[in-house]
Amino acid sequence: MTRASLPRVTLACIDCADPRLAVRAMRISMSHCDFAAAKFFTDAAHAASFAEGGIDCVPIAAVKSSADYSRFVMKDLVGYLDTDFVQLVQWDGYVTNGAAWTDEFLECDYVGARWFFRETNNVGNGGFSLRSRRLLEALRDPLIDAADPEDVAICVTHRGFLEHAYRIRFATAELADRYAFEGTLRKGNEFGFHRIFNLPFFHGEAELAQLLDGMPEERFATPASVTLVKYLSNLGRQREALRYAQRLRANHAAYSALPQGFRALLDSVH
Repeated sequence: MTRASLPRVTLACIDCADPRLAVRAMRISMSHCDFAAAKFFTDAAHAASFAEGGIDCVPIAAVKSSADYSRFVMKDLVGYLDTDFVQLVQWDGYVTNGAAWTDEFLECDYVGARWFFRETNNVGNGGFSLRSRRLLEALRDPLIDAADPEDVAICVTHRGFLEHAYRIRFATAELADRYAFEGTLRKGNEFGFHRIFNLPFFHGEAELAQLLDGMPEERFATPASVTLVKYLSNLGRQREALRYAQRLRANHAAYSALPQGFRALLDSVH
């Protein structure tokens, strides 16, 4: 396996919900790349009881919502970094192919998977993204609100200001497609990915079950998990599709809150 050497990049993950899943994503990423540093940001309670060799566990104020996450990433993260770039990962998005790395990514201040639902300003997804210190310092500008979700705030709302006032460079759609995929079709040679529904591309039945069975229900019972069921079915993994469809249907409150189309998809799996 080809490993990428990334002496200018810090690997980072922010998670106060489930350190086990977060550090797993970091470990997998580290198996593909040699980063300058690896920093896991979590609340003091988790940091005090969670230690991993090779990963610096940094205690922060509890991140209890996506708004808290957006605020930390946009305004505070840069203060903890010593490198020119940071590679952000989440529990459901990490490096899967070190051989796909190219230093062309470092010619940009922001690289993330392309958003399939946008024609312009469609780069991109923040859950698995590469960001420069230049960008993170620019985000501290008081004219930039720490809005939620932070990737939309950066790549859409404030993109024009960042480009003109700070000369921030966003990756092209073509380069973003080489970097990662989320809602776009997988090509198979990307550096990484994001979102729970793409996990079946990298994990078989037993490994996926081991990962998801221990997941808190509030984290699993989401529309993205309905798409996971759809992807499993499309891949011919019907037994797994049924298993997770049944789990989602059993959570009556979460099931009732889903849009009708999502409920219909789950009901069609038998």
